[in-house]
Amino acid sequence: MRRVWTHLGLWLQALWSRLRVHGAERRLHDRGVALAVERIVDQANPALRGLNGYRRRLTPVAERLRAYSEELIAQIPGPTSVDPGSWSTDPLVNALFGDVQRIRQVVTGPAVRAWLKANPVESGDELHALLVAMPDERTQLGMELIGDQVQKDVRQTTLSFHDQEVHAIGADMAETRRTLANQVVDLIVSIAIADIAAQEERIAALEEVLRMLRIKLKVVNPRAGGVDLVLAGSSQHLQERDRLQQRIDETARDLADASRGLANISEHLDRLVQALSHPEQEIGLERMRLWVDRMNIVRDSQAADAHEIQLVRARRRDHPGRVALFIRFPRAMLISPQERLADVERHLGL
Repeated sequence: MRRVWTHLGLWLQALWSRLRVHGAERRLHDRGVALAVERIVDQANPALRGLNGYRRRLTPVAERLRAYSEELIAQIPGPTSVDPGSWSTDPLVNALFGDVQRIRQVVTGPAVRAWLKANPVESGDELHALLVAMPDERTQLGMELIGDQVQKDVRQTTLSFHDQEVHAIGADMAETRRTLANQVVDLIVSIAIADIAAQEERIAALEEVLRMLRIKLKVVNPRAGGVDLVLAGSSQHLQERDRLQQRIDETARDLADASRGLANISEHLDRLVQALSHPEQEIGLERMRLWVDRMNIVRDSQAADAHEIQLVRARRRDHPGRVALFIRFPRAMLISPQERLADVERHLGL
């Protein structure tokens, strides 16, 4: 009997521990969602806080955005070591960077320098980050060994990368993933806000056109019904009045159409919720799988000198973007402020 009570006590203790952990995770989740809601409002329109229930409306949206950002992050490969050794041995690192100095320049970018300034105390010899780079496939004529013969003017496809940047810097992958999750949510929100802002700009432009047309109509109206001793007769003024009135009616209809969904702050919230409800329609990731040689020439998968590289590439709606890869790199690779100053002086001929 004592053994039964002992097992029961241990089971209850384990259950209580699991419940406490679950409760702590739930509170952390709820806090993250609440912060995401406020970040959305800050980006979109702080006036939304004047609406009762704005948190209730945006909470499911924020949860969906956080979940989707985690889905995207889970698809990004890495971390891949980026250093002189990997540049010599890893076909992917070799394809991404022209030389080791280019690696140093990229990993000493503004985001890294800002992170180091905010985190002056060293924590480990390595840093982690998200690397993004724009792929560029070009067709050219080159030489190629076919059998025992060197053939000239062989059509080749080369792969190169430009616009490399690092983001979401962290002392470890956990920190990098947390930072990136917030940045992905902010990106999706900014895309939705850009669409709404474009609609608001069209509304403002139509309102200005309508205002000017009505001013012109005020000038023409008296002359259309009376006598003009200076300019043309009333018949021309009548035609001008009818033309202006027609344009006013057309512009008013266009303005009503453009204002649909943004007539007031409540509709603005509805429009924002709608725009954020399907983030997968705005951005996503697509896999790239290529075989290249050490010269970054795209080869057939069966070529003896070909090495496979796999990447994921971002897309914005139907437009392809940059490739994404988690990387880690030693602090020792960073270009020191003294080296940067020396480079500046060298370029200036000082």
